Amino acid sequence: MMDGPWYYLLYLYGVFVDALSVCDSPVKLHASELNRDQYLGRWFFIAAASSSTSSLAPFTGIDSTLFRMTQSNSHERLQLQAALRLKTGQCIPRSWVYLLKEENADLATEGRSHMRTELFSAKCPDSIIVQETDQDYQRILLYSRVLHPAEDCIEDFKDKAFCLDMDEFLLIPRTQGACEFQES
Repeated sequence: MMDGPWYYLLYLYGVFVDALSVCDSPVKLHASELNRDQYLGRWFFIAAASSSTSSLAPFTGIDSTLFRMTQSNSHERLQLQAALRLKTGQCIPRSWVYLLKEENADLATEGRSHMRTELFSAKCPDSIIVQETDQDYQRILLYSRVLHPAEDCIEDFKDKAFCLDMDEFLLIPRTQGACEFQES
């Protein structure tokens, strides 16, 4: 008999707490509907966040990373090239292919069947947030068209990370010049 009133009281409490929440859910971008002209081109890797330091470990030795997203011959494939500069100064090239499927809002990564990549809008128009989820990690990454975005862009990223319960944050130093892409 008392279950009914308690249920409604708890429900109202939950609605009240949600109304007071300062968290804004990031706006997801549907990968197959992206304006390709807007997202193709050069991007700088700015920051990463996760709920665990182990998810960020691959980035701790990096000073800067420059990415280039290009359309491949197939409309369903995007080519991503990276020029990583390690803190030691060494440049390392990387590349992979994202697969776009009409029925799926996410990007699949060729050769990594368990990895899921989601795209989200960021506060600054020259930025994008990418969420990567694999079997043993989940993290979000901030990319920008400019090497040193405004501090409020980074704070917005930190706020979104906090709202996703990701309290480990890594700002990529970007103190050395970016490596250039190696043409194949």
